Amino acid sequence: MKIFMNRIAKDTARLTAVSFILQGLGLWLNILISNKLGTASVGVMTLIFSLFGFIMVLANGNIFISTSRFVSEEIGAGNGNVSRIMRLSTGFSLILSTAFSLASFGLAKIIAEYASGEPELAMSVKIIAFSLPPAAFGSCIKGYFNAVRNVKVPCLGDIIEFAAKWTSLTVGVLFLLDRGLSIYILISGSILFGEVISCIFYIIKYYPEYKRFSALPSGKPRINRISAYMKLSLPIVASGYVQMIMSSLNEALVPVALLKYNASAERAMSEYGMFEAMIIPTVFYPAVILTSLSNIIIPEIARANSSGNTERVKHLIRKIFSRAFAYSFFISGMLFSAGGRIGQILCPSDSLVSETLVKMFPVVPFIYLEIVLEGIIKGLGKQNFSTVNSFCEYVIRIICVIVFVKLYGFTGVLISYYASNIYSNIVRIIFVCRTANLRFEVFSYIIKPFAMCFFCCQLASALTGFIRYSSVMLETVIYLCTAAIVFVLLYELDKKLSDSKIHSQERLMFNIKKEERLNKTVPQ
Repeated sequence: MKIFMNRIAKDTARLTAVSFILQGLGLWLNILISNKLGTASVGVMTLIFSLFGFIMVLANGNIFISTSRFVSEEIGAGNGNVSRIMRLSTGFSLILSTAFSLASFGLAKIIAEYASGEPELAMSVKIIAFSLPPAAFGSCIKGYFNAVRNVKVPCLGDIIEFAAKWTSLTVGVLFLLDRGLSIYILISGSILFGEVISCIFYIIKYYPEYKRFSALPSGKPRINRISAYMKLSLPIVASGYVQMIMSSLNEALVPVALLKYNASAERAMSEYGMFEAMIIPTVFYPAVILTSLSNIIIPEIARANSSGNTERVKHLIRKIFSRAFAYSFFISGMLFSAGGRIGQILCPSDSLVSETLVKMFPVVPFIYLEIVLEGIIKGLGKQNFSTVNSFCEYVIRIICVIVFVKLYGFTGVLISYYASNIYSNIVRIIFVCRTANLRFEVFSYIIKPFAMCFFCCQLASALTGFIRYSSVMLETVIYLCTAAIVFVLLYELDKKLSDSKIHSQERLMFNIKKEERLNKTVPQ
């Protein structure tokens, strides 16, 4: 079990390192484009990306999750007929993505009219339509490599896609935007380029794997027909659709509500741009470690669950809970103590970013826990619950946006995040504990992480309080690094103490069972 957990830790570390770099570069590029075009233009660009992301999810059908889970269950059940599962997955992904590609191409003008009314957007939608099949096929192969624990390939694929997409977009914004090309064409062209390049990479990596497992003898697969595959995939597809539709509706309502509250349309789009391009990416940036962990645990829990190993499932969830709670409380403390300075670095021209980062610290643990909770729920195969709970979450968020943004402006957006995330993730925690038959340990998951967070903040403040800093950035970096070092040391110490306690208990139970066996063999 220890070797198994170490492998999960190593795979998570690889994915986290890549995600940290890519999301950090993405945030930096958002700031760069914001400085060149203005925060209002970034708001417009965010709306375009939301539209394209909406079409992508519809055409993708959450195929990454489906493939990763079904391949893991096939391996866990002992049949090993991965070849059949992959043929069904790739076939389903190509059928779904091609259908939406044709629909997007044919309805491009209608989509453009409803989205923004800009004529350039119609051409952009047509360009995006060509990127849907390679994006879906690449996600399918990516899910396979995630299921077989070869995370190096998804990491390299993400790097290649990011480099191709953002390099082409940055070059276009800096050098081609002034020559007549619209931002719509530049964004859609960069998306198409990135998806095609990454898909080619995945095909090259997948072909030797396909030849290998196709030649292996295999038994009867758990999923034999496309109809059975679609039936099992439907809850996963529906979950992705519900989340994307409700998320897109919420993102569309936010700027509309801000426009009604603010007297200036420029201010409304500026607030929306800062929230979507600076505040939210900053809040979610440290969460990449939990996103990586979530991607790893979906196939692991699915494999353990399909083999009937309930103790292993419980052990995994306990480990995930202890790590996720400790980390989320720590990041929450960092936003509370250093969020103002981080906001000054990101956007020195407007205090909204600084104020909002500090105000969001109480809800950060709930936001972060959602990432791993969704991974656990999907690994357990409880996709229907995930769909219903996500729907309720976004209904609460949308109602809060409609009611409170009209009354309080941008503060209403924060109220919507508080209400929806606190409710939905308390429900998720209760559901996971009941499904896995686990007891929620208040001391381990709440009291201890809070104490560690408080100690890290206080010690970092004390250690860095005697230094005079030449800039806000230097002060912030030193503070965050000091706090992070203290947190890692505390976490490792706590983990060693916990492991020692577990080993002692296991040794005690072993001795008790040994004595019971000896007593049975001794004649009375």
